Amino acid sequence: MRTFAERLVGKSIKSIESGDPGYCISIILSDGAGFAVNTEVIARLPEAHEKLIERVSITEREVTLHLRGDGFMGISIDRERFPKVVEFFIYSDDEGMVVEN
Repeated sequence: MRTFAERLVGKSIKSIESGDPGYCISIILSDGAGFAVNTEVIARLPEAHEKLIERVSITEREVTLHLRGDGFMGISIDRERFPKVVEFFIYSDDEGMVVEN
């Protein structure tokens, strides 16, 4: 089974939807898969047709989706900065489900 990062590479971000302020952001991918984020997100998004995820890097503090054209989406997983929020991703597609913490 491929990891969370491996499943994202090669897909495009179709849309980013926000829920009520302070709750979550949903990231919808081109194939209909997606995941929700409940912490700080920073992004530099290139043109609409250039949101292809080329690689994913994961550190102790951030998951970064590196997009074609110098774009990126950084998702904070810094538990020191957000001690009351335990971030994890539940990602599901035709291969099954992956939980990344």
